[in-house]
Amino acid sequence: EELCAGYLDHFPLTADLRPQRLRRMYTQLPMAALLAASALCFLAPADAFVTPGLSLRPSTASTRAVHRSSAFSLGRKRLASPRMSSSTEKDLFTSEQAKQQIGNNAFLNENLMARAQNGPGIVNKTPLKIGIVGAGLAGMVAAMDLADAGHEVELFEIRPFVGGKVSSWKDKDGNHIEMGLHVFFGCYYNLFGIMKRTGKFDEVLRIKEHVHTFVNEGGHLGALDFRFPIGAPVSGLQAFAKTEQLGVSDKIANALRLGTSPIVRALVDFDGGMDMVRDLDDISFSEWFLRFGGSRGSLDRMWDPIAYALGFLDCDEISARAMLTIFMLFAIRTEASVLRMLDGSPQTGLHDPIIEYLEERNVKIHLSTPVRDIVHEVDAAGLPTRVKGIVTGAKEQLREFDAVVAALDVPGIKKVLPASFRQYPMFDNIYKLDTVPIVTVQARFDGWVTEMQDGERMRNIAGDQSDGRGGGIDNLLYSADVEFSCFADLALTSPGDYYKLGQGSLMQGVFDHRAFARSEEQLKEDFIHQLHKLFPSSRELKCTWSSVVKLGQSLYKEIPGQDKFRPTQATPVDNFFLAGSYTYQDYLDSMEGATRSGLMVADEIIARADALAEAAKANKATAVA
Repeated sequence: EELCAGYLDHFPLTADLRPQRLRRMYTQLPMAALLAASALCFLAPADAFVTPGLSLRPSTASTRAVHRSSAFSLGRKRLASPRMSSSTEKDLFTSEQAKQQIGNNAFLNENLMARAQNGPGIVNKTPLKIGIVGAGLAGMVAAMDLADAGHEVELFEIRPFVGGKVSSWKDKDGNHIEMGLHVFFGCYYNLFGIMKRTGKFDEVLRIKEHVHTFVNEGGHLGALDFRFPIGAPVSGLQAFAKTEQLGVSDKIANALRLGTSPIVRALVDFDGGMDMVRDLDDISFSEWFLRFGGSRGSLDRMWDPIAYALGFLDCDEISARAMLTIFMLFAIRTEASVLRMLDGSPQTGLHDPIIEYLEERNVKIHLSTPVRDIVHEVDAAGLPTRVKGIVTGAKEQLREFDAVVAALDVPGIKKVLPASFRQYPMFDNIYKLDTVPIVTVQARFDGWVTEMQDGERMRNIAGDQSDGRGGGIDNLLYSADVEFSCFADLALTSPGDYYKLGQGSLMQGVFDHRAFARSEEQLKEDFIHQLHKLFPSSRELKCTWSSVVKLGQSLYKEIPGQDKFRPTQATPVDNFFLAGSYTYQDYLDSMEGATRSGLMVADEIIARADALAEAAKANKATAVA
């Protein structure tokens, strides 16, 4: 440690010479020595890593008390988190458990799984009447905790089914239809805790080989193969070194950029590395990657498909913070890059167990019940001070509640918020968030599309081939050569609801904005044509059924500069709360993000329950008087 400290103080290279020295170092070292080279990069003064224009600041107290993932840490000043530096926003939270979901510790705190699994551990002495607008994952998770804390909870959902962006349903012929392709990363600690709580984790999730596979035109495969006797970061290092997806020059460029990134610093100083990542929200991943050593070839062949899979944007559009957040987790935790998929549809594997849990606790779920208005009081200046209830349904019935949670997506919250709420900057900032459109296409075939080694096996659909026994690749797939950059054969990956006796592959891919304007028929044709491009032997197969689902406003658009507009779950209106994966919970817009937000809003309401009960009592007394 003394040596490291001295090296930091007396590093012999000036900033303008360091890039050339590093470039020579990387071109001379074999890939097996990359980890050691990356460690030397970490020892460089901080200005070697920081984007020009960003300043170095001491960490806040909240970001200093963070899990240490390495054998030692270096005594250096760390970058503060710009997102949570506002004392006003931090003061909105009264729950210590909610605060644990924010900050660097939330990324590596496996205890969060235990918290999600065990519930809040508190039963409030005075039950509240709580209305939750939206029965997506965030709303249902919040309802689980609030019901366990002894409150009377009702959910209101505009659709005829629950799930929000993770919804699925059956058509008239019994086919399961999805909105998107849903994959569970190994770092979904909170969501896994919820699934353990419903008793279904081991039953409904299918773990995949620790390989991220790229399918290129003509059926040529590339991969990031993380299978290795030694875990992260070494497993990731050798995966990038061996990948067939990049040529030698792109591998070297890739190593140069990632080796001088915040990820390397995080290996020995997670706080410092993560704080640097937060400060990269104002530039795109491409801008960051190409600024010092990265190559366009790496972006085109590897990073763009991954970016599309994460946020339906390419590297020129997506925030560097969003991409590096995931890479950081992959580098620190071996299990973070392990993929799981449901053994069936989201409704069967994820939502039905939660619904059963809620109904056992007398939670009421009102489907096909839109919320027309949020009834609220204002002060002399016209600022909202308290929510009285919500107006629901075709008859516009007023339902009064002690607290209301708007657990919606970005378009949903924009529609339901009263205009007066926009006087508060937190609510007004929501309207600065945009969303991305997606199209989910499913196509069933009379054979196994991804089986490229054995033509007879590809055509063989005889007998029972359930439980993933069909031919082909049982994993999530990426491609740089088609418009659906992530896809899978659900009859293999999630056979419980998707395999049909006497049928073969059920291919599902997700198109982004580039294809959204096309007709459903054209999208179906394009999907099949592009599958043939990747799997030439599949031209022998026939499509027997297809489905196209368009979602004009999906995830919030994680372009540079948007993170600061995400609202917290606690708001300036004491008994009005927000939830949803777009709200600020230190993670991406995802299933894990939605789960985190639901737990956070429940923790906050439970912490305020006595005060909310007193306020409701006083309000009723005033109304009577």
